[in-house]
Amino acid sequence: MAKNKLGFGAYMSIVAGILAVVACVLYRTVMYRYQPVFYMLIGAAALAVIGLLLAKSVPVLANYIPILMVFLLFSAAVWGTMLMVNQIGYVVAGLDGMDTILSYIMFVGFTVAAGIVALIASFLRVGEKA
Repeated sequence: MAKNKLGFGAYMSIVAGILAVVACVLYRTVMYRYQPVFYMLIGAAALAVIGLLLAKSVPVLANYIPILMVFLLFSAAVWGTMLMVNQIGYVVAGLDGMDTILSYIMFVGFTVAAGIVALIASFLRVGEKA
């Protein structure tokens, strides 16, 4: 029986999972929150761990994990933006200060960064034959 090893995509997935956890912590400080966004971010982080565990035993299945992470992360960015549209408009119109959406901007930045890292990881091997 051949041993399997972790590919570079596994490490990229873990980085994306860590960024997703940071985005989840940052999302707690956003003015208007939507509860499923927390589940999407934590789900992406959990998928990173699951992919790491599957990479040793079932590398073919583990290679699909970053694709699911990309879906969850970019969905979290979009759904997290849904409730903040009016507040962004207030800032653009000059009715509110930039400090009201600063935590939202940091949340979206980390979420999109995690999504891009997961997207790059989806083109790489998570699990490889040794």
